[in-house]
This record gives sequence, C-alpha cells and structure tokens, in this order.
Amino acid sequence: MHRGYHNLDAFLSSRDKIIISTHESPDGDGLGAEIAFNELLHKLGKDSVILNSDPVPGKYTFMDVDREIRVFDPAHPFPEESGRYALIVLDTNDIPNIGPSFRHLHNVITDMFIIDHHEGGKDKLESNFIKVEASSASEIIYSIFQYYGLVPSFKAAQALYTGILFDTGSFRYPKTSPETFRIISHLTELGAHPYTIYERIYENNELSSFMLRAGILASAEVHYGGKMIIMRLTPEMIRSTGASFPEGELSINLPLTVQGVVASVLVKQDIEGPVKVSMRTKGNLDVAEIALVNGGGGHKNAAGYKSSLSFDETWKKVIQEIGAFFEQDEKNAPGS
Repeated sequence: MHRGYHNLDAFLSSRDKIIISTHESPDGDGLGAEIAFNELLHKLGKDSVILNSDPVPGKYTFMDVDREIRVFDPAHPFPEESGRYALIVLDTNDIPNIGPSFRHLHNVITDMFIIDHHEGGKDKLESNFIKVEASSASEIIYSIFQYYGLVPSFKAAQALYTGILFDTGSFRYPKTSPETFRIISHLTELGAHPYTIYERIYENNELSSFMLRAGILASAEVHYGGKMIIMRLTPEMIRSTGASFPEGELSINLPLTVQGVVASVLVKQDIEGPVKVSMRTKGNLDVAEIALVNGGGGHKNAAGYKSSLSFDETWKKVIQEIGAFFEQDEKNAPGS
C-alpha cells in the first residue's frame, strides 16, 4: 500500500479543523478533488472548508452546487481563529503555488499536508501523499474514499469524474491506466454523466473565450521544422476580449493536433500577474525537467513554471530550452 495513506491517516488523526486549497487559476482536477475531498473529510467528522486564491471558472460552477468554495479576500482573511486550522493542498506539491492566500495562511495555520500527482517535490515524498503515477489528484482522492471504506455521493462522483476527465485529456494522456477506467466506471454508476460533464467543460464557452483563443492561435510561431509551435496569451488579449485568463490557458493543447508537432508552448500572463510558461509534448520529450530547473513542476509531457524574466525574454528562452531536445536528436541521428 502506498505510504501516502498512512501519512494522511496520521495527519488527520490529530487535526479536526482543516482548510483545503489548490493551485491558483484552478482547473477541473484541482476543483473536483477539492469538492470530493471536502465531502470525505465531513464524513470523517472533520470541520473542513475550501479556500482558493482565485474564483471558480464559470464552466466549473456546476460542480460547486452548494457554493462550498470560498475565495480569499485580503480585506476579510480566513480563518479568523489563527493557529487552529491545518492546511491540505491538492494538485500541486509547491505550496506557495496556491497563490496570494498563502501569504496569509502560512502565518496562521498549524501544519500543512500535500496530496498531489506531479513530478518534483522529492523532499516531500516521505511525509505527504504524492503519487506521480496517478492520472490526477481526483484519482488519488477516489482511492482515499476506498481506503476509508466510504462511497462518494453523486456530487463527489461528478466532481471526481470531471477532475479525471480534465487531467487525462479526455482519457488520452500517458498516465491514463486500467485503474483510471475502473474508477470512471464506478463514478458513472454513482451518477456521473459522461456527456453532460464533457459538454459543460468543452462545449460551453462564451463568445469572448472563442475570440481570445482566436487571438492566441493568431500569435502562433512554428519552429524546428514544424516540430514545435509556440503561442502567447497576453494581458492585452484578455482586456480586449473580456475573456478570463483560465479560458485562454486551454489553448495549449491545440497545436498537438497538427501532424508533425510534438511540442506546444504557451507563454502567458494574466492582468497584473507574473509571466508563466506552459508546455505540452508527445513521446519522450520530458518538459518536466525544464520546469523543475526553472522552479516549476508537472509531468513528463505536461509541465510549466513561473518566469522572473520579461515576457519577450521568456519567449526567447523557452524556444531555446525546447530546442535543446531537437538539437540533441539531430546529434544522435544515424550518420550525423
């Protein structure tokens, strides 16, 4: 049995008041895992709340039917009772990655625990629940339900299905396993409706979102003989379209539908936010290595990091970083 179960058990045994959080710009997996995990903690008799730095994107509000997810407000910070809450972070092993709320929480919480499936965080493996072979944080949360002999409600099943669907790229990414499909089968039996959830996530976009993605695609540059496409998401694009930053982030996957493209990069910046890099690849191109060197993390074929450089400097740097893969391949090619 994975040591994470025992680590979590030990953590929960002496803590009754818990704050759950996930990374900033929350996605389907982070949000789905939070909603289901909050239910699990309530079933275990814990006093738990969800607190995120950023609001729930509109397409995911269907999961939060009870409006459980609070958004951090520096003018009225939570928790009010300092020193009584522990923090459990889902879907990232870099705790400051939960965003602005961390600057408040790290001063008032009693302890922290991580539940995650991304590479990196090797120094945290022994005392947390980091299972890199899992398809998603939601898959891990489902397994924790199983560990405690609990059955997810319809609400939790729907949330977990959403998280797994999103983080497996609709069940096509490398970490999708036979166990993933066994879990999906059970969640469907519990009421999660595949078509409805897919429609909510992928066929429910605002016109502003469509226009933002059009701008992102128009910014595309092709490099390394058609093997890499890099795009930009800028504050100016967000202002001009009125779309949200998370809506634009999903464009990262589109270049990989082009024949011959094995690397897709999105250099992005929210209004008033830092410059970030998202990378997606096919095959053996391990972009997690690039992300880790730059203080980020992720998976072999899907990773990212925050950049301390300007937008244009980051753009040039990541082209060189990805290019190192192709240059190495050329050196190793027969006859070279």
